[in-house]
Amino acid sequence: MNRRELLRRGGAGLVALGAYPGGAASAATPVLREPRCGPIRGTSDGTVARFLGIPFARPPLGALRFRAPEPAPRWREPLAALAYAPSPIQPGSVPEDPSAPLPTSEDCLYLNVWAPERPGPHPVKVWVHGGGNVTGSTRFPVFDGSGFARAGVVCVTITYRTGCLGFLDLEEALGAAYHDSGNNGLRDQIMALCWVRHNIVAFGGDPARVTLAGQSAGAKDVVSLLTAPAARGLFARAIVESGGGHTVADRARAAELTRRVAAAAGVAPVALRDLPARALLAAQTAVVAAYPRKYPFRAVVGGALLPQAPLAAIAAGAARDVPLLLGWNRDEVAFWGPPAPGAEAVRAGELANLDLAAFAPVYARYAALVPDPLARRYAAVSAEEYGIPTIRLAAAQARAGGAAYLYRFDLPLTTGARRGYAIHGAELPLTWARLDDPASAVYGPVGASAERLSAAMHAMWLRFVRGGAPAANWPSYDVRRRATMRLDAVPRIVADLAGAERRLWDGVL
Repeated sequence: MNRRELLRRGGAGLVALGAYPGGAASAATPVLREPRCGPIRGTSDGTVARFLGIPFARPPLGALRFRAPEPAPRWREPLAALAYAPSPIQPGSVPEDPSAPLPTSEDCLYLNVWAPERPGPHPVKVWVHGGGNVTGSTRFPVFDGSGFARAGVVCVTITYRTGCLGFLDLEEALGAAYHDSGNNGLRDQIMALCWVRHNIVAFGGDPARVTLAGQSAGAKDVVSLLTAPAARGLFARAIVESGGGHTVADRARAAELTRRVAAAAGVAPVALRDLPARALLAAQTAVVAAYPRKYPFRAVVGGALLPQAPLAAIAAGAARDVPLLLGWNRDEVAFWGPPAPGAEAVRAGELANLDLAAFAPVYARYAALVPDPLARRYAAVSAEEYGIPTIRLAAAQARAGGAAYLYRFDLPLTTGARRGYAIHGAELPLTWARLDDPASAVYGPVGASAERLSAAMHAMWLRFVRGGAPAANWPSYDVRRRATMRLDAVPRIVADLAGAERRLWDGVL
């Protein structure tokens, strides 16, 4: 059975399986697994079995738009899981166009599984992609889970609703049935984790040894799920790459964002439920461009899903039994470059957590620490969104009695306009052991040093997912020594690696 037939029987449609460029599986041996959700056909190269585009929820269309996800109906005939499903609609995409380079759709709640062919039970890694909660995809080559599966880990990558469809609070406009609609993207992730809990045994996975991992917005969502009561017990460990617990919204800010989107669409908030996808995406894009802070679409605190801000909840011990592997890249925002050649000033829209008035005194103190104007700008803005929130998260976990293994990725790019900087996302090809990804030469370091560090980092991530410390010499973080793994050409533990910079932020954020 293909996805079209499955979802026709379940009450919704989908663009035909296999219509996506680059989505079809290469020639390999067919394999069949029989999880509780229904039989699934995939392919195997003899070492790794691959299953792409498995539905874990009903399509969130029609009456289910802006509503909590519902489990996909069980099927009886084998599902052909041979190609990636559409990604969530996002800027630059044409929704429901199967011929587009990145096919997108409101019908996007699917996951992919790479499983070792040797008998389990194996630990499981579940991946949440980044993209500012407005973009992203599981189909990017760097997220191919074969490397983890070859090493004895079942790898699952999940898709979730982004932008307005995943993070827009419509309770005020549509009533109590839409409570926590501003966290639908998180609810999708929880639904995917529930699917893993009930079905991963059929792929050789151990549901008691699940590590939830993410990068950028995906990492920030992982931090939210660390403290969400509904996610409790669905994962045992967490990896947070370039995340932190600060980038959330309260209900007042969420309501204000809804008003902005409705105004941009030229409709009353109640009419957003029935607005065509393209019009909704156009309004979302306009709001993001004009918003006074980076990343307007973020987890919403104050409802049933997130009753407390993640950092406060972790400080109170909400995740003390969930070991964390977390860190940031030294020059995160160099990924986006300066707004203009030689520009030194920072604009409000570049900050994720502070307004300019609160940021300005800290930025002024950076002059003594980082003399070069461009490097100073990158350092301060990277710290505001990623570095300081990550350090604060590690400290909160440590004070609460939990384990946290902190790193900073320092290996710089060796070519291109961002040469010399360790930018946002540069660690991904290394942790996934995907230096063969053509895009890695653009956003990641290359060469012998990168190859050696990739082997080391992939091994560290594997050790953590299997249940241990990432490395034998990597101690858990504490607020006395503040041991941090510096990931460079030669990885090494440094006490309070970013101490001088960290002290600039005392009393801020």
